[in-house]
Amino acid sequence: MTPSMAQQSQRVKDEDQPLRVEISAKSDNETYRVIPCDSNGMIMFFRSVEVAAENQVKWYFSYYDKNLTHLWTKSLPLLNDQDYRIHQLISDTLAILFVHTGKPRSDATDFKILRISLTKGTFILNDGKLPENGEIAAFGIRMDNAWFGINFKVNVGQIGYLRMSTGLLKTFPSGIGAQINIQWIRPDSLGDHVSAIVSRKVSKKTTEYYLVRYDSTGKIQREIPINTNNTGQELNHFQYIEEQPGREMIMGSYGQETGSVNQKNRVAEEMTGLFSGSVVNNSLKAFSFYNFLEMKNVNALVDEREMLNLRKKSSKKNKALNEFSVDFSLLLHEIITWKNQYILISEIYSPQYHTESFTEFDYYGRPYSNNYSVFDGYRYLNAVVTAFDEDGKLLWDNVLEIRNLVSFDLNTKVSAFFNGNDIMLCYLSDGKIGSKIIHEDKVIEKPVFASLEMLYPEDKLLSESKERILPWYGNYFIAYGYQEIKNIALSGNNKRMVFYFSKVRFDK
Repeated sequence: MTPSMAQQSQRVKDEDQPLRVEISAKSDNETYRVIPCDSNGMIMFFRSVEVAAENQVKWYFSYYDKNLTHLWTKSLPLLNDQDYRIHQLISDTLAILFVHTGKPRSDATDFKILRISLTKGTFILNDGKLPENGEIAAFGIRMDNAWFGINFKVNVGQIGYLRMSTGLLKTFPSGIGAQINIQWIRPDSLGDHVSAIVSRKVSKKTTEYYLVRYDSTGKIQREIPINTNNTGQELNHFQYIEEQPGREMIMGSYGQETGSVNQKNRVAEEMTGLFSGSVVNNSLKAFSFYNFLEMKNVNALVDEREMLNLRKKSSKKNKALNEFSVDFSLLLHEIITWKNQYILISEIYSPQYHTESFTEFDYYGRPYSNNYSVFDGYRYLNAVVTAFDEDGKLLWDNVLEIRNLVSFDLNTKVSAFFNGNDIMLCYLSDGKIGSKIIHEDKVIEKPVFASLEMLYPEDKLLSESKERILPWYGNYFIAYGYQEIKNIALSGNNKRMVFYFSKVRFDK
């Protein structure tokens, strides 16, 4: 039987449990957020307008079980200029990092870590100050230990270590050099060591990369050069995984060095392809680059005419195709291990603008037209699914086309469900779940679209924004966002703006 999407809503069929929840909203500028917490349930939280004290406002946190039954709501005062940055789930405890976003003040804390014991409903709070002009670039938490990657515009980046039970925060340089930045960090299973990927600027055109492990005193336990043995590649968007002791995998994206012969028009943030490297027994075993132009499903990414022109150009200049590129802006997912393969999903997006015109008058009263560009958001175009073996060799690739998805929030939109030998890829747009089922580089089911069930049968969706669908537990997902809904069957005001979250099940 072909897998399909099935949804349960608040209009109960078998269980007397709410499985779609709506919260009245004035606009989509409100700050509701949802964090799925595996089978423990989920947290919905937001910043209110209630003043708690001088320079403080209340944030509210609500806990729902896996049937979306509301169990408790609690508030927490935070500084006006502190905002949510990232979260991490450890067993039944959710850790949320809030960071300072305004101008530096000597009397303000730079960050707060809120730990929520989901089943007990208890809050544990830690805070602290960072070195002056430091910015948190990476964060990880494990057991009683929190780690920070702290970067500076001109100075050497620092590693921050917080022992949360004592509140003691220590910082130490990430290395020796003129300018070092932390790209990524992750604590080990006990939390008393942290692995980091750092970049060291050697010259204007040369950057070195290292996989470094630090202990809680700042001592470097190991330092592995990520030597590409290649010139002209700029590494970016690192991902790392250690599935077993002695074997690690580093992946990410790369761009050709700007200013090279074939890359004069490349934007610095755009990527040419993906890289992968395996680390075995503290030594970089292999390191490979995979240009998007070399992938099997490149025709889903590049217009056929453009691809033909590139092939002609490479043949005419007697150069390999991978010396050219079509560059993309990317968002990378974390690495997923599946059937002895390492799966990396990359989402391609592009800023979208439209032009508006208006008439002005010069000094003599003569009219003339003036044009300006208006930013509409980021248009999501495709999700590229790639699989690598334990040596970092590309095994296969596939592509999901993303339709009608424009967002001001730059975060990953595509979710994956691994079902037997198949992978279901899905995203949420215009009140519909778009999904595609693949088996490695083959398409099992072409894209289909299933409408989210509304609260009432007569509800009509007028608009949706900030929508996302995230894996929850098992074959369940959580879908959420802002919706403007019209229902002529309701008396009085038949339009409503809501923030909703709904439980979605993937059936086979």
